[in-house]
Amino acid sequence: MTVEVRYQSVEVAPGRHLFAALYGDSTSDKVVFFDPGSFGIYADGHNYCLQLAEQGWFAIAATRAGMFGSDPVPSGQEASPGFHVGDIERLLDKLVVTQPVVFAGHSMAGVRAHLAGHLLEGRVLGLVLMDAVCPSLMDTLTWTGWVAWARGLGHAGAFVATTALGPLVEELHPNNLQIEGRPREDKLASVSDEGHLLQSAREVVATERKFLGDRIEAALHLPAFFATSTPISQGTSKLVEEYRAAGQWVDRIKLKGAGHVDMLASPHVERLVAGTEALWDACSS
Repeated sequence: MTVEVRYQSVEVAPGRHLFAALYGDSTSDKVVFFDPGSFGIYADGHNYCLQLAEQGWFAIAATRAGMFGSDPVPSGQEASPGFHVGDIERLLDKLVVTQPVVFAGHSMAGVRAHLAGHLLEGRVLGLVLMDAVCPSLMDTLTWTGWVAWARGLGHAGAFVATTALGPLVEELHPNNLQIEGRPREDKLASVSDEGHLLQSAREVVATERKFLGDRIEAALHLPAFFATSTPISQGTSKLVEEYRAAGQWVDRIKLKGAGHVDMLASPHVERLVAGTEALWDACSS
């Protein structure tokens, strides 16, 4: 099955656009929205969205405000989870998506997935969490270290991007995602884009500050599929038990041998697609 992929810069607010990739038939009953993790863009979800579209889904992958290809976050606005969830709602409105949506989040997008489950109640059908950060992780001291890591990586990457090493990094960057064409070009360009890398670090810091004053709870009222591969998703076992105690449908797979990024490529992405289908079946039964 040949899937049409449409790349669009969508105006979500006057004069402000998000970049999105749309896969498949927009009239399909089965709709998934993919939110990339820290430092990620729409291209991270290319394989996942493409395979779902091949099975009849309408799939949307978008790049958050301030990241490579999308317009900046408005002046004075922190890149908090709540702001980004609001942008996702505005994007779905502009694309005239009226069907319930499965929210798929990779890495730190797990935080936004749970928040979307609360803020967009009735619009989000279920959650697919890909080696995703659990809300409980935000209560631990471990996160402080992650914030420092993200800030340091962002600044270091931005510095390299301004030196003669920038083109070399782009040329040699390993293609763990196994993507080609425009998604690959955009992903590689983001690696050496100073604004993208610095915004990524600011976004993580804003997420931490958000949690200090307003804790996000797990969306236990929604069915969820978890796929884990690294310690980034620590806390998932306890969260799965909370889902079961709440009487909610939940499934979890462990992707042995998968890294945090290459889990989004073959042979692992096929299992993510199968889990998404299982979640859909659970929602439809």
